[in-house]
Amino acid sequence: MIISTISTLPTTLYTTIFNPTPTQHDLLLLISSISLFWYITFRILHTFLHPFALRKKWLHAAFAREYDRVGHSMCNALNVQWSKERYIQIFLNDWPKMQGIYLQHFIGGALALPAVLNHSSIINFDNDTAASLACLGILSEMGWELSDLVDIFVTRTTMSDGKERMPNSLVIIFAIHHSMALTLGIPMVLKYRYLREMHLLTFNLQWAAAIAIGVNEITKCLDLKNPSQLWGFRVMNGLCFLIMAWMRGVMWIQLSWRMIWIWVEDEEWACLGVGLVVCALITGFNFALCIYPFYKKMVKFSVWKEVVGGMGKREESQETLDTEVSSLLEDDEEEDELLEGEESENIANDVVNDDR
Repeated sequence: MIISTISTLPTTLYTTIFNPTPTQHDLLLLISSISLFWYITFRILHTFLHPFALRKKWLHAAFAREYDRVGHSMCNALNVQWSKERYIQIFLNDWPKMQGIYLQHFIGGALALPAVLNHSSIINFDNDTAASLACLGILSEMGWELSDLVDIFVTRTTMSDGKERMPNSLVIIFAIHHSMALTLGIPMVLKYRYLREMHLLTFNLQWAAAIAIGVNEITKCLDLKNPSQLWGFRVMNGLCFLIMAWMRGVMWIQLSWRMIWIWVEDEEWACLGVGLVVCALITGFNFALCIYPFYKKMVKFSVWKEVVGGMGKREESQETLDTEVSSLLEDDEEEDELLEGEESENIANDVVNDDR
């Protein structure tokens, strides 16, 4: 029985992916299989990439710079007591996971791309196939999020330093991030398979994350004392800010608001109730943890700040120079007065001597 089930599993999963009317049981089986796939994938990445990360001095240096730029303030904001050395150690351990996260998000967003292009009339794919792939993008996100929750639970319960590695503040952040797909994913796939708003949300949220995480992995390796690398940092960080502001800011508000009204019109009160809470949480997540960090770095390392800082330094130097010049002039005036006094005294002495 078990062998027969395993042997037919690939066919069952393939049929479920492209079935326009899957059952909830079918979707749960597919999500569980995807979750196992991502869990194994992330374990393989860690096995091969973790030793690589530990050997690379440039990666150690990158995390040290990242701590000085934003890591220290992030730890304070999250109430995490990590020293610089501990920060580097934890992020070296998690570096393979970060490579897997942006890979997973990129794949999930790419699966929704045919449906997005269909709605824009740029390229016409088969509508059923495109919608099925977009739904697979959602289910892929759900599968990874389930595997991530398992990883968080295992970390906190089996490792001696698990609660330090994954403190409560980070657990809350990940729970907010995972809340949307895990609560609304199955109802949306079952009832709104062909909906434009769902396809765009799937594409925007996952590709925005993939681009931002991927670029951040690059920029943390840049030495900002090098002028050319500083300019590269500014360009990439600025582009990420624009992408995040558009996809997870403007488009998120438009699409989530439209989605809420669709639930109201269709009288999907359960989706509406859960959706209102989740949309509020994700909105806060997007602005606080996706848009604002890129804005903060953009301002901190902007050309304008450098110019203003340079002007301030020049003004300060000029003020110092003016002060020194004034001091010298005062000294000269005092010296002239002394000379004049000595000269007057000499003249008086000469007159007295003449009288004698």
